Parts: sequence; structure tokens; C-alpha cells
Amino acid sequence: MANKREEVKAGAVVVVAVVLFLIALVFVGGVNLFRKPRATYTTYFKFAGGLESGSFVRFGGMKVGTVKDVRIDKDDPTRVLVRLALDTETPVRANSKARISSLGFLGDNYVEISPGTRDSPRLSPGSEIPSAEIVQMTDVFTNVNELTLNAKKLLTDVDDKVLVVSDNADKLISNLNGVVNDVNQKNFSSALSQIDAMLSEDRPAMKSTLSNLDKASARLGPTIDRTQTTIDGANKMVGNMNAVLEENRAEIHDALLRLRETLVEAQRLMGDIDDTMVTDRPDLDETLANIRSASENLRQFTNTVKQRPYSLIRIKAEKDRVPPTGK
Repeated sequence: MANKREEVKAGAVVVVAVVLFLIALVFVGGVNLFRKPRATYTTYFKFAGGLESGSFVRFGGMKVGTVKDVRIDKDDPTRVLVRLALDTETPVRANSKARISSLGFLGDNYVEISPGTRDSPRLSPGSEIPSAEIVQMTDVFTNVNELTLNAKKLLTDVDDKVLVVSDNADKLISNLNGVVNDVNQKNFSSALSQIDAMLSEDRPAMKSTLSNLDKASARLGPTIDRTQTTIDGANKMVGNMNAVLEENRAEIHDALLRLRETLVEAQRLMGDIDDTMVTDRPDLDETLANIRSASENLRQFTNTVKQRPYSLIRIKAEKDRVPPTGK
């Protein structure tokens, strides 16, 4: 009986150990022992940060799945493709972000998915979760080193510029000392005295000139007012003309159209007259010649009537007298 009890105790210990081991695999190792259904999502990182298959995936700090696969993207070799196996109940939103994080400085890296916002739609399984790149310590140290070098260079440039400014200030002070010596002070005093004397001599003329300017300004005032009145009248006249043009715009437009039509008709008529003149030129020349001949005959007839009016009532024409021969 004692041996059986010991065997039962040993078997119980083994069963408890197996159960504890399975619980550890499920809750600590993230093993999907009971084949709980999961949905697959993808995300991309420039730097995978030590992720590998089996790494945890957390949503709001809670374990919701594991990393299924990590490999270089075939379409874009500059980034890493990470496939995530998440519980189907995980509410991944369209504005959720996937980033690589770790629990403490010595903890393993895992994928943290932000919850997003409530009004954002949920992503369907197989979709891509937008990623947020982590800042690497090497980049931080590089930026700090570059900032230190730039600061040193800036300090060196500032020192050089301060030296240049100091040299220029020394030169300026020396030049000022050279300008304000005793000789130059006497020259300045003499020049100021001469200027004062000139102002004293020319003060009456300046006053007269200023008074004349005042009188001229007073005379210009009415002229400016009249000019302004004239300008106002011209503006008013222009406004009236614009108003008239606006009122009679249609009639003026019709008159211009009729004038254009009249000019076109006159041009056409002149063209017809020109064509007629060219066509009937021989007949016109003959008619003019006949008129000229008839005019000449009429002139001769008129002269005949004036010289011999009796010829109008005689039937026979009188013979011309023959001068005597002298026999």
C-alpha cells in the first residue's frame, strides 16, 4: 500500500508539473496551445529591432498575439516585413500604430499596437497596420556628435568674428582720436564760427525769402481752389457724358451699324459706277463726241442767225455776192 501511495503522489506531482508547464507555455510563452483562432496582419519597419518569430504582440500593454514571420520585403528591400498573428477579438483600428518597444532596458523587444480612436473603423484581417519607427540610440549619438561638432564650429566662427570686430573697433577708436585732436578741434571751431557769421549776415534775406514764399503760397491758394473747381466741373461733365453714352449706347450702336451699312452700300455703288464706266467707255466717248459736234453745229447756226436773221424765213439760200471785176 505504501508503494502505491508513493506512486500516486509521484503521478500527481508529474501531472501538476505538466499542467504548470502548459500554463507557463500559454500565459508566459504565448503558445497557442488550444488553437485559439487568430487573425493575420502585416506591418513594415525600417529597423526590426531584434524581432523574431514568437515575439509578443501587445495591444494597449496586453498580450494579444505573437510575431508570425519576420523577413525582408521582396518588393522593397529597404524595409522589413513583419506578419502578426492576433486574437480575432483585438480591436485594431485604421489609425492604430505598430511600433517596436521593450519592457525596461533589459527586456526583449515586442510589437506594441496603439488602440487608436473609437470613431475610427476597424481593420479587417490581412490588412496593413501603419508603423511608427523607433529612434535608435546610434542615431541619437550620431546627432549629438554632429550637434557638438556644429557647436564647436559655431564657437570658432564667433571667436573669429569677435576678433575681427575688436580689430575694427580699435581702428575706429584710433581714427576718432585722430579726428578729434587739437588741430581738428580748432578747425571745427573756426568752421562753426564762419557758419554762424554767414547765418547772421543772411538772416534778413532768408526772412524776406520766407515771407515771399508765404505770400506766394497765399496767392496759390485761390488758384488751387479754382483749379480744383475746374477739375470738379470737368469730372462732372465727363460723368454726364458717360451717363449720356450709357443711356444712348443702344441708339449710338444702331447708328454706327447703319453708318457702316451705308458706307458699304456706297462703296458697292462706287464699284458699280466704276465697272459701268469701264464697260461703257467707248459709248460714252462717242456720245461726248456727238454732243461736241452738235454743240459746234448749234454754235454755227446761232452765229448764222445773228448775221442773217432773214435766213429763217427764206426758203432758198441767198447766193453770195460776186465782187465786180472792173470791166
